[in-house]
Amino acid sequence: MTSAARFLSLRRRILALAALLSAALALSAGEPADAAGLWASYVANPDAHPHIPNCSYAGYHRGEGALPTPAVAADVRALGAKGDGTSDDTAAFAAAIAQAATKAPAAVLVPEGTYRLDGMIRLDRDGVVLRGAGAGKTILRFHRPLDAVVARMPAGSSSQWGWCGGLVWIGPADTFANGAIAGDKGTENWEVWRPGGRLAAVTAAAKRGERVLRVAATEATRLKAGDTVLLSWANPPDHSLLHAMAGHPLMKDYPWDTKGTALVKRPAWLWPVEIAAVTGDQVTLAQPLRLDIRPEWSVAMLSVGSHVREIGVEALTIAMVGRKPVPHLKDPGYNGVYLNRALHCWVKDVVIQDSDNGLIHASAKNTTISGLTVRGSDHHHATALRAGSHDNLISDFAIESKPRHGINTENLSTGNVWRRGRMAHGTFDSHRAMSFELIRSDITLNNDGGPGGADTAGPFLGARCVHWNVRVTGKSDFVFQSDCISQGALVGIQGVPRSAAPAWAMVTGDKGCLVLDEGKVPAPPDLYQAQLELRLKAVGGR
Repeated sequence: MTSAARFLSLRRRILALAALLSAALALSAGEPADAAGLWASYVANPDAHPHIPNCSYAGYHRGEGALPTPAVAADVRALGAKGDGTSDDTAAFAAAIAQAATKAPAAVLVPEGTYRLDGMIRLDRDGVVLRGAGAGKTILRFHRPLDAVVARMPAGSSSQWGWCGGLVWIGPADTFANGAIAGDKGTENWEVWRPGGRLAAVTAAAKRGERVLRVAATEATRLKAGDTVLLSWANPPDHSLLHAMAGHPLMKDYPWDTKGTALVKRPAWLWPVEIAAVTGDQVTLAQPLRLDIRPEWSVAMLSVGSHVREIGVEALTIAMVGRKPVPHLKDPGYNGVYLNRALHCWVKDVVIQDSDNGLIHASAKNTTISGLTVRGSDHHHATALRAGSHDNLISDFAIESKPRHGINTENLSTGNVWRRGRMAHGTFDSHRAMSFELIRSDITLNNDGGPGGADTAGPFLGARCVHWNVRVTGKSDFVFQSDCISQGALVGIQGVPRSAAPAWAMVTGDKGCLVLDEGKVPAPPDLYQAQLELRLKAVGGR
């Protein structure tokens, strides 16, 4: 090791010790002793709390209203679907979706029956809702996987369908235009946000939790209230952006250039956000920043690019016919619902049976998944949040199958919430790539799954991840393991002792994780619900 490297390593250790000393002094000065005290400190500083992220903006239109119920404009039966379980009804579904799109927002009615589908269902028109008569009454039976319906999609010796795509595919039409997806073999280029041109440079620094930004005056006229833009943070060679996401000085010792190359190579981090107001050169966002804005990160506003919005899937069962267990990552693509480059979409009261992967997000923002049940035997993911998916809500869910992993997050996703869930199997999975600022609350779990992720994908988790009121049987790892959590909190974990094991893909050591109310039901019992009610009450009281 060179003398410069030794100095840098020593400096980082001094910073880490200083941070630990600061945490100890804070504790002696009155750090919250229980969940009620922690909640009180959050109420005093909800947008920039040091341990608890404000995830109250998760879900359809930031949780500020109910899911819509557009009128029926097309009926698959009227357009030729038999619903007898033997006739291929794929063409009738496509025709009904096209008809409803002409009257959007509008619903496609799928009456009670069993519908054989030898193809896939593509929902690529804004405002179209696929509505069944109820799970168990309307049954969509898919007989062919994505390998056969779209194309084989190899990624080295693996299949891309092991972690992306769905037989009910919510996403923009350009994914399939001119054979585009076939040209993306091994890359998943369709998954990521596809920004358009630069709209405005952000010209002044801002802190995490702030909502008013200053932009170049000559560019402010390109922006207007109600627009969704991509805020882009440049990722500099000094790793300073990644260190901010990681959340604690100890994480500066993470081997970024060997174990984090997938993150180091990214030119920028993209965060979709809606503009609430524009006044002169000042832009007010609809939600607070999750990261500081600094000059060295060259933050700019970009066009959000191609995407879909206001699409829903409701009240039906999705079942796979002929699926057989396969080796890990060899999945042919018996995948359920896929939300890709999707804003303000939803899946409500849906059962997914015998899938390779149940439900997958990729570059999705402000979606609500409510009343999802995943059933069947061994498979890969129950749910997965990929490719920079932000502020999504998965609520009132049941994992009755046996996923290898469980409920997954990865790829610098933020602001996501899982709450009021039951998991017969699985774990709180991260496929690395440093998701940060998330909440898992009011969940009952038999913790028998494991995480995943490539060896170069980066840290297990980033800053301010919270597990709150979780009832656990099985092992403690990944759920009640403080070494996994940087500047976050483990509150009210019941049924298992805290794991003292060092976390996989993290720097070992106390990284500022609060552990409170062990073995107790915390107050409030549902952190997300309390956050949302606090925010909406504050808005209503203005």
